[in-house]
Amino acid sequence: MYQRIVVALDGSELAERGLRHAAELARAIGAPLHLVRVATITRLNFAANEAAADYALLTDELGAQQEEAHAYLAKTREGLGEASAAATTEVRTGVAGAQIVAASRPGDLIVIASHGRGGVARWLLGSVAEEVTRHARVPVLLFRAGDEETKRDG
Repeated sequence: MYQRIVVALDGSELAERGLRHAAELARAIGAPLHLVRVATITRLNFAANEAAADYALLTDELGAQQEEAHAYLAKTREGLGEASAAATTEVRTGVAGAQIVAASRPGDLIVIASHGRGGVARWLLGSVAEEVTRHARVPVLLFRAGDEETKRDG
């Protein structure tokens, strides 16, 4: 079915819930997990575009983001239990949506969470999940923020 399951992680609880579902699917079909986190400051300080990503490469802040991403993925991989043996990790740098798409290859399934932002927040921050869904050349499993999260936060 799928040769590998690529899981986009951003450190959020929602993305990690998506990881749990991806791990169950990986066990069921015998596919390895590939955990991806994009180190970028474009979402923190700038609009998400290539110029902002290029500027971020010139700052020390990006190096700190990369170190944090490597540590996060190592810890997350360890938490997978028996699935960790077959799991790989990758830290990429740049605009998140484009980098997640670039991390995939034929035969993959991408698992990504959508935070369900709308209105001005979506306009300002964009939607990584939407970008991945539009540009991926492989199937995408979208894990959405649901009523459970809304009730807890509201």
